[in-house]
Amino acid sequence: MSQDSAFLDERDERAELARKQAARDRDALAWLHRDNPPEVRIVAFDVWCRRELAARLVWDWAGAQKPKRIEQARLYLRKIVLGLWNRGWELDGKRLADRLTDVLDAVGKAQRAGKVGSFWPYFSASVDRFVGQNAEELREDAMQMGAHVGQVFQTLVAGLPATPSLPALIAQQETERLNDKAKRVTRQKARQAAEKSQLPLL
Repeated sequence: MSQDSAFLDERDERAELARKQAARDRDALAWLHRDNPPEVRIVAFDVWCRRELAARLVWDWAGAQKPKRIEQARLYLRKIVLGLWNRGWELDGKRLADRLTDVLDAVGKAQRAGKVGSFWPYFSASVDRFVGQNAEELREDAMQMGAHVGQVFQTLVAGLPATPSLPALIAQQETERLNDKAKRVTRQKARQAAEKSQLPLL
């Protein structure tokens, strides 16, 4: 390969990386701004997570299943946001983004160093341990941000307008999903009971 060709390839690669970073930045801006409608923030957050997962982790092992595996990882990554919410810590905006990318960068670094034998056990353990291992630091970060859940409740009680944080929106979405699932199970059991009652006696 000539020097000119190598230079052009490197330039094209830099341009492609810059384009992808610009797209990730646009997604981040959409969910970082609390003035945006909740549905816009959640969708933008999901898109941002997919892009960050794709960019920061190694997916060669996934082959043609890469999009599906990224989506599974995105859903699992939400456990960090819900873990913070369950402890009463509402990190939002850049502070939340930095924490999530810290986890992804740590996993990606381990992958590139050949320290990850099987992706899912390593990734899930990293996500599951994150809040507990960094509890004190996360608590201080949340309190410095003035984003403790109790402060949100006080604002609501005072009758002042309060824009939900992203963790609050995700927690609400998860609650609604579980409620829908419970309703489906209840309907299924009722249908099975009705069908059973209509069986002929032997």
